[in-house]
Amino acid sequence: MIDFKIPQLAWKNLFRNRRRTVASLFTVAFGAAGLLIFQGFNEGIFSSYRENTIRVRYGHGEVFTRGYMETKVEEPWRMWFEDAKSVEDKLAQVRHVRTVFPRVSFYAFLTKGGISLSGRGEGVISTRESKFFSAMNFVEGTDLDRAADPKSAVILGRGLASSLHAKVGDSITVLAQTVNGQLNGAELTICGIFHTGSNEFDNTFFRTELGTAQNLLDTTRVERFTLETDGVEVWPQVDAAVEAALPTAEAQSFEQLDKIYYGNSVVFLNSQFAIIRIIMLLIVALGIFNTIASGLIERSGEIGALRANGETRRRVFVILIFESAFLGLLGGACGIALALLIQFTILHNGILMPPGPGITRTFRVFVQILPSHYAQAMLLPAMATVLASLLPIRRLVRATIPALLRQNL
Repeated sequence: MIDFKIPQLAWKNLFRNRRRTVASLFTVAFGAAGLLIFQGFNEGIFSSYRENTIRVRYGHGEVFTRGYMETKVEEPWRMWFEDAKSVEDKLAQVRHVRTVFPRVSFYAFLTKGGISLSGRGEGVISTRESKFFSAMNFVEGTDLDRAADPKSAVILGRGLASSLHAKVGDSITVLAQTVNGQLNGAELTICGIFHTGSNEFDNTFFRTELGTAQNLLDTTRVERFTLETDGVEVWPQVDAAVEAALPTAEAQSFEQLDKIYYGNSVVFLNSQFAIIRIIMLLIVALGIFNTIASGLIERSGEIGALRANGETRRRVFVILIFESAFLGLLGGACGIALALLIQFTILHNGILMPPGPGITRTFRVFVQILPSHYAQAMLLPAMATVLASLLPIRRLVRATIPALLRQNL
């Protein structure tokens, strides 16, 4: 039969010796706050990586003709969308899709003076793209939509511009092979130089208007459609809806498209953070063990008196375990309050981080505490407190009544 008086008695016992309880609460609260801030910091790093990936290159995902990404063909433009306007209209009607960005990509030679380099170009509709792709980080000039003549403008990655010894206002010649196998060229003016932090992207990529790129390639087709959706969490619904609306097309999320930069970085950091989290929990558990063990030794006489008055070992054990659980939960709640205080005061402006894996510029990380983190901050310290108290409680209840009573003499 369950004795409902035990939790009540355990809760009251917490406040009988406030000095001891406060000391234990401080230990648990600081551990819970540390775990919570660490978890929020990790989420902030992931968010920075995710936003940089989404708002520089891939959006929330892209739509290709079926099999385009897996098939290696000599003439890839044959697998591009031919009736691009019809496809774009259907994608715009898909639920959760906010904006559709038609794009073409191509390889070209860029020439300035006596320097010629190969680069990968993208044709985009700049008036749409500039509103969403906000992480381009222009170090010189502006985006295409603000150029005096967007149709004859180009933007370059900082590494590519540096290799060409080019600056804003310079003219470069772009030479590309048309879909018919002929060489075509265009004289374009540099209106902006960007630095996204991705070394591979900044050293090779350039962008121009979609119409300019199509003229270079002598085609009206569109290679792919990049999508802005209501968020990363709705991508499975968008994927299914695209498959239903366009059976000849397939959608891939930004995570699938960027396994090297984003996917591998997330796997690496998750593994690293998991190990650090375990180490932090062990340190917290050891601190709690020391505090609780000392407190229980002080209570030996109290436990001896309970046993002498007829309390069984089992009942005393359960009461003390409930006390430890309540102490852990209360400490977790105090830790949450402390973590929020630190987040909105000391860490209000975020933490400036050095370049991480896959990027070449510093970035600012803001602590982002999610609702699921609060549950962890309550439960993990409570579990650590209970586990850390098992051994000292077991030793205490197994001691004889005379031995317990002599402890306080």
